[in-house]
Amino acid sequence: MKNKKKLLPVILSVAIAIFVSWFIGICLTCNTKYPVKTMDWGYEVTINGEVFQDVEPFDIYKHLDRRLRYGDVVSMKTTLPDLGDIPFPVILFRSRYSAMDVYVDGDLIYTFGKDLYAKKKFIGKMYHFITLPLDYAGKEIEFKMIAGETDAFSSLQPPKIGSQPDVESQFVRDHRMIIATGMFLIIFGISFTLITMFFVVNVPDIVSFHVGSLFCINLGVWIMCYYNVFSPFIYTPYETQWEYLTMYLIVPFCYMLVYFAQKIEKKNLYMTAAGLSCFVTFSLYVLHFGFNIHLRETIMVYHITAVLGFGLISYFIVRNFVKKDISRSGMIQMSGLVAFAIAELIHLVIYIMDTNHIKNSYFASIITIDTGCLIFVLCQLANYMLFITQSYAQRLEHESLSHLAYADGLTNLANRAKADKVMEDLNHVNTDYCIISIDLNGLKIVNDDFGHPSGDRYIKDFAKVLTTTFSEEGLCARIGGDEFLVIISDSVGKDIDALIGRMTSALNVMNALYTEYHRSVATGYAYKHELPGASSHEVYLLADERMYAVKRRMHEELGIHNRL
Repeated sequence: MKNKKKLLPVILSVAIAIFVSWFIGICLTCNTKYPVKTMDWGYEVTINGEVFQDVEPFDIYKHLDRRLRYGDVVSMKTTLPDLGDIPFPVILFRSRYSAMDVYVDGDLIYTFGKDLYAKKKFIGKMYHFITLPLDYAGKEIEFKMIAGETDAFSSLQPPKIGSQPDVESQFVRDHRMIIATGMFLIIFGISFTLITMFFVVNVPDIVSFHVGSLFCINLGVWIMCYYNVFSPFIYTPYETQWEYLTMYLIVPFCYMLVYFAQKIEKKNLYMTAAGLSCFVTFSLYVLHFGFNIHLRETIMVYHITAVLGFGLISYFIVRNFVKKDISRSGMIQMSGLVAFAIAELIHLVIYIMDTNHIKNSYFASIITIDTGCLIFVLCQLANYMLFITQSYAQRLEHESLSHLAYADGLTNLANRAKADKVMEDLNHVNTDYCIISIDLNGLKIVNDDFGHPSGDRYIKDFAKVLTTTFSEEGLCARIGGDEFLVIISDSVGKDIDALIGRMTSALNVMNALYTEYHRSVATGYAYKHELPGASSHEVYLLADERMYAVKRRMHEELGIHNRL
């Protein structure tokens, strides 16, 4: 049973993730109406005036005698294919760190990044929807690119041509894993960031949840910017800048998660490493915005800090598994972080493969980083589910303990402690209240003649009658062996004598049905207004005094020796 409870958060989180992924997948399912063609066949490529024939965009690197430098010009020319009569013909092309002009038969139809290039500002990667004339077929198209960075590119993705709605649909279909994961990360992160903001001050353990939620938002923005899934639909010349800003924050976020998820033994060493990582990250930001040394130029520094950071984090993770001195919540978070760190290292290898022009690395990159991010967010979700189930269990336990502390074990009515607490609260109210003191008659005789089980049954039978009569009016409590109390906190308009009469009638009905022994009670009550300025305890003493007066009178009428 205990193992099933441990698995519950994991099962819930997986179920939620599957449902969300299915829902987003359904929403992103697109069909094309007209043909979409990938233009990956021979281009005439000109590099700084030198012309090469029948070149594929991916193979440009084969014709470079050195890395591209800032200001180098590369142009690609080819003939546009005839796809028939298609509405809204466009070309989808991804530029890389370059300003660009696009010509059809020598006429300029599109330009991008010239203003940024003139100011030596950062020009990132971007997808472009380039509108073509309706009579495009058979005409020559030229992409003329000016490198805005050193080593701006050495290969390019081939353009795609088709009707704009169809090209957009195909793009969404090809990138739906990234779009779905990015949206899930961002929505999950924002939702739980807002939730944890209300508890982070009062619940210290929830700080790691808050950091994890912010990290999810950061990861969602990063992967969607890294694969440029915003730019086909929104003009975002700063998308790549956001990619680098969020990517450089990954390592500091990992340090924070590890710090809050587990106990750090060598805290000075750890804080020094984390501080240096944060210092490096923000120094690179300063160089980018203050000195125009672009973030892409300092990517090697990031890779070094990332590898060192993941190495240090791996040390603490291994230590956790060996010593087993980490909470279940921390272990779940660390498991997600391990999966993400492994995916990041594999992604780094794929990045190196891409720079060495190994084909199919693009989609391998998508699968790797998407899997790592999904496992991480699943672990975060499982952690939240665990927190919720544990909190619910603690709440039930607290309610159970509170009930035990304030409930009478035999009758389940409130006990003396609860009655004292309610009476203390009455000292701070201005409304008129009534306290009824009740004492069972003949309990000792029932215990002596019929045994204590019968006496207990007498007490429980009366407790049922008392609850039926007064539970909607106020608090019913058993404060001693045969002593009971009713507190009516707002007695205005209440007919106390009628309520007591109803209780007495119910006891008489019980006596008629069960004749083993006689059931009766003595009652006395008092109001707050009878003792202006007095405490609730003094009002209770007056009610108790009146109850004993009634009890003496009842005993005198029955000829019973008074036991006061």
